[in-house]
Amino acid sequence: MRSTFLTSGIAVGAVLALLAGCGDDSSSPQPHVASTANGQYLVEHVAGCGDCHTPIDAAGHPWQWMVLAGGVRFDLPFGAVYTRNITPDSATGIGSWTDAEIVTAIRTGISPAHAYPNADDAKLFPIMPYWLYGHLSDNDAQDIVAFLRTVTPVHNAVPADSIPPAVRATWPLQPGIPSATPASSAKERGKYLVTIAGCIDCHTVSKSDVTGIPTDPGVATELFLAGGREFEIGPLGTVHSKNLTPDPTTGIGTWTAAQIDSAIAYGIDDEGRLLCPPMPWPVYQAMTASDRSDIVAYLKGIPPIVNAVPEDSTICPR
Repeated sequence: MRSTFLTSGIAVGAVLALLAGCGDDSSSPQPHVASTANGQYLVEHVAGCGDCHTPIDAAGHPWQWMVLAGGVRFDLPFGAVYTRNITPDSATGIGSWTDAEIVTAIRTGISPAHAYPNADDAKLFPIMPYWLYGHLSDNDAQDIVAFLRTVTPVHNAVPADSIPPAVRATWPLQPGIPSATPASSAKERGKYLVTIAGCIDCHTVSKSDVTGIPTDPGVATELFLAGGREFEIGPLGTVHSKNLTPDPTTGIGTWTAAQIDSAIAYGIDDEGRLLCPPMPWPVYQAMTASDRSDIVAYLKGIPPIVNAVPEDSTICPR
């Protein structure tokens, strides 16, 4: 009798264990726990948001009391645009925005209408590279929002853009498709980082482009990453973005991996010259060695394009 009872007990216990196991499916996707550390890394050392959203002084130094508070003016042939205040100030920044509204603005260039007296101002001009940030993975987008929530709020009312309605009607450009994962392989991770870091924004020019913005952004045009965009850098003169394709004559085909890495992290080209602004190597300097290595792997694998970039009219001081 005792043996039968024990056997039955064991059987019942086994059934209960199986039932418990059915409710604990470790293969089910777990909700993402936002990482402010990764969000800070992406904001400060990959996307370089401060380059546009933090005002600088005449010497190019950022105003530490205005970090990410916006108000930086961009003069265009048809008017002026100002970068937005992306600190969590509730009145002039994004403090009253929901997480979803922030992600939508980053990815699509459409910010919430309730944040502006004029609803048209909710459409961001594509100097804000949402057509690139559209490729952000869900996790990275959530991490960026989590970090922005921790930034010191700054009360800074940014002026409204002065763009004619006819120009506004052409917005927004088609946003990119969010990446399912940014780390499926070294080259894919490199492609993802090159996209989020905005390399395409400066190093890709469409021949039909008249505003300095690629007309078919994110798509491999005839000059994809082949450089040639011209930048006026004040009294220093004119510089041009470099050809990043592995063409051996006009691009970086003869550069070693170490030389490409040095250009990314320290702004030093293959001949030891300092790369001029707007190349944001101080931003990329704190990028992890692994991420820079993935970028190198990606750049070495893209199609080479012959595109002789004009010589710069200045040599940047060391």
